[in-house]
Amino acid sequence: MQTPDREHATGDALRFRHQRLDDSPPVGLLSTCEVTDLTGNGRPDVIVSGLGARPELSLAGKRILVRQLPGMEAVFQRLETPVVWYENRGDGDWERHALTTEKHLHLDVGACLADVDGDGRTDLLVGQGYDGSDVYWFRQPEDPREEWERFLVTDRFQKYHDLLVADVDDDGEDELVGLSQEAETVFYYDVPEDPTLEPWPTTDCHVVDEGVDLEGLWVGDVDGDGRSELVAGPHVYHRTDDGADGERWEREIVAEGWEKTRVAVADLDGDGDPELLLSEGDAPLYGTHPGRVGWFDYDGETWTEHLLADELYCPHSLQVGDLTGDGHLDVVVGEMAHRHNDDPVLYAFVNRGDGTFDQQVIERGVETHEAKLVDLDGDGRLDVVSKSYGPRRHVDVWYNRG
Repeated sequence: MQTPDREHATGDALRFRHQRLDDSPPVGLLSTCEVTDLTGNGRPDVIVSGLGARPELSLAGKRILVRQLPGMEAVFQRLETPVVWYENRGDGDWERHALTTEKHLHLDVGACLADVDGDGRTDLLVGQGYDGSDVYWFRQPEDPREEWERFLVTDRFQKYHDLLVADVDDDGEDELVGLSQEAETVFYYDVPEDPTLEPWPTTDCHVVDEGVDLEGLWVGDVDGDGRSELVAGPHVYHRTDDGADGERWEREIVAEGWEKTRVAVADLDGDGDPELLLSEGDAPLYGTHPGRVGWFDYDGETWTEHLLADELYCPHSLQVGDLTGDGHLDVVVGEMAHRHNDDPVLYAFVNRGDGTFDQQVIERGVETHEAKLVDLDGDGRLDVVSKSYGPRRHVDVWYNRG
């Protein structure tokens, strides 16, 4: 399953060692990549789920989905495991486990980790894509290597690209926040007292906005007003009610013309205030122009754009962290292949400390999708873990060697 390591320098500042964790994961169209310590050994493990393979044929000019041919759905289900996780044993030793063996789940990019039932163990929340309408949470058992129990949260919306657990309404309790692309809805759910109730009550559902097809979520105080905002793609939602006469949200468009974005929020220029960072993760494939990466600075009245890169192909990985150990936050951006890009690039933008960056290349020719920054080997440096989307399947780690 694992392949030999390969070490290479990115330039003057950074050096990474690449390891292929899995060159044949049993998941088609790998959609999610989440990291957390499941075993309690102090080393983060990696969870990967997928939509299910969707190979296509062209016959007489017609596009044929192989999976929809008679009998083929059952064949694919026998070959696929919808969610797997990789146990980090240390020293580059990884072991793959099935998180669930249930079939026909078709899980989309929208996933997050949280202790849903308050038992002290991290659970997985994930939604369906491609005409699916379900959001599930999987309860982690005492031994995470056993089958995780699945519960239905909702089937109200369709195709969930992003989920996040956070206190979006400042009531002191976390909610499940989501983006539904096909229903074009921004919503959140209060977590019921008994989260195993299926589905969660409709009275716990709050619709923030409708008629918007967005990607990328973040919750927190982005404008310094002391209240939490909901960042959804290039939009910031501000709660304008006083808590007494019903809930109201006002949408602010920060980045006009930016589309299909991944989102991060961090203090990039060292001024003590958060900035909004966007990458157009599905552009140009599902957009109108090549993908851009940029950050937006708020002065109390307006947002100012600072472009980091453009002419990228689906930069669907966007992470922020201190790669060099100098106390400044750097940016990692990775491109997809998605059938049309033969030379995807994984970039590091190294922060000089004032919001200006030096661009370096971590890797060429290896597709990334939903990469995460995390210290996997306990050396105090942030590493990169990622996987492909499709059609090729692989899971990868780049160990930061400074």
